[in-house]
Amino acid sequence: MKITKINSSNIEEIAKLIYEDKKPFFDELFGSKALRYLSDALSKDIPPFIKSNSLAIQDDEKIRGVLLYSNKAGFRHGYQKWFSVLGFRIFPVGSKMIYIIERILMDFSINDLYILSLAGEMREFLLYKFIKENRYKRIIVDTFEHEFFEKFGFQEDRPVHQKMKRLSRLCDYQTFTGIGWDTHPLVEGRKLVLGGVEIESNLGLLGHSDADVLSHAIIDSIVGITHKKDIGTIFPENEKNKGRRSLEMLSEIVKYVNSTGFFPSSVDCVIISPIKLKNYREGIVQSLEEVLNCPVSIKFKSGNDVYPESQMKGITSLCVSNIDKI
Repeated sequence: MKITKINSSNIEEIAKLIYEDKKPFFDELFGSKALRYLSDALSKDIPPFIKSNSLAIQDDEKIRGVLLYSNKAGFRHGYQKWFSVLGFRIFPVGSKMIYIIERILMDFSINDLYILSLAGEMREFLLYKFIKENRYKRIIVDTFEHEFFEKFGFQEDRPVHQKMKRLSRLCDYQTFTGIGWDTHPLVEGRKLVLGGVEIESNLGLLGHSDADVLSHAIIDSIVGITHKKDIGTIFPENEKNKGRRSLEMLSEIVKYVNSTGFFPSSVDCVIISPIKLKNYREGIVQSLEEVLNCPVSIKFKSGNDVYPESQMKGITSLCVSNIDKI
């Protein structure tokens, strides 16, 4: 997964997401060819549909979310370019557009940013990245889905469209730090899994799930801060969780806390293990970063014949997670 911009390779897929996000509005403005006009406007960088003013999440070839925005200047300049898209329809559509732009710019200061569209399955994460990159600026959005924005602290403003609500908030966030710890015994006849990666070993970790101590410690570090709970409360030892992959549990937790406004910003871990793990560092880090969507660092320690782990009794993981709340 990577964060990118709108470009020639993804523009058609993204235009569909933007269109579906505010379909009634675009149909009202452009008519039956709304999607085509949007795609052309993005291709030609016709204000305010400027490709560089975007954040998009791409996973292999699939677009998983897009955020398109504009500043005040983006609504004021370059509108002669619309003639190349609309032709003589510029006259009926243009008068509507001028009216809408005048309404959009109500109570819009020079440092404000306007979200034209926020769409896709990872829109929470995109909103977080946008807020973090534009700290202390004000965001404005006109939306049919006011409940989504309200749960992230947006407040209702004077409406500019009869069917959409106008909401705004200051770009700001708080950072919290959580600690997680877990230990499981080493036994024969079990797979050894750390951070979702299977380790070649004659011994594995004993537990109700796959006993991935690293994923367990990370989960505890997150939910302790975000919801004042621990892994056992959220994933009890029942039939559903028997033998379950802990990385799957971690993914579920990340999606859940993202939906409530919490986003891991960095995760730092220590693993105390008698089994040599240095050759697995890169794979484990990659596995975890794909789920957490933030930098992960891992250190391996042997215990130096002081801790029980040195005597092949088990593996312990400790984790510190920094978590932003928007």
